[in-house]
Amino acid sequence: YIRCFWGTKKPLSVQAGEASSGIVIPDTCMDLIFDINYTQNHASMAFCTLDEHSYRTSGEPSQEVTGTFAIRFYAWTASLFADLDFTGLKNQAMDAAIPFRQLTAQLSPILFDEPTLAGKAAVAERFLLRALDGIHPDADLLNAIHTLLKTNGRARIHDLCSDAVISQRKLERLFQRHMGISPKGFASLMRYQLLWQDLAAHPQLNLLDAVDKYGYTDQAHLLNTFRRFHGMPLQEVDRVIYPVCT
Repeated sequence: YIRCFWGTKKPLSVQAGEASSGIVIPDTCMDLIFDINYTQNHASMAFCTLDEHSYRTSGEPSQEVTGTFAIRFYAWTASLFADLDFTGLKNQAMDAAIPFRQLTAQLSPILFDEPTLAGKAAVAERFLLRALDGIHPDADLLNAIHTLLKTNGRARIHDLCSDAVISQRKLERLFQRHMGISPKGFASLMRYQLLWQDLAAHPQLNLLDAVDKYGYTDQAHLLNTFRRFHGMPLQEVDRVIYPVCT
């Protein structure tokens, strides 16, 4: 259900004039983010849906003691803990209390009592495990996701429907309700992310091999799709330093 927990290892005191920035690229996860201000004893919460575009972030300089804690859900599991369905919810960063009213109301106060990332993760994991009582994942959705994963996102819609034994109309509704995206859109996002991981690990990857491996029509199709998701041409990627999340 959870891809990982991430954030600052302990509260940080940021000096005036310091600021951070970075590039966030699309992936197949959704993030529930708690930004905790220990100086003002306040937490702001955001939920980041599936994105189809890259964007830059920037942190404002501050002299306050702050910390960040985030829960990274797989795209197909976040809705299990939410109070509403995700139809139409993509390319957004919203107030987390909108889709996760009960979860954030109960979890947010507890996070103040744990100063470290490890402590917050342990608290969140126990809380989420209790929340799983009575939750029943949709088997049809999971079957379709499994088919996409084992085919590197190359499975056709007909194959997804056949493996899950459902109609295309129902498949579309399931993807929209749980992830806010169409099956075709999610498959394209998955192929891009797998391609990016391959390129990051093997900078000299032969693009013609990648075309065949990930089911693109030709090299131009691969390059155009990469630029659409990544926000820059493939040739410019080596000029950017990306943060590493462990």
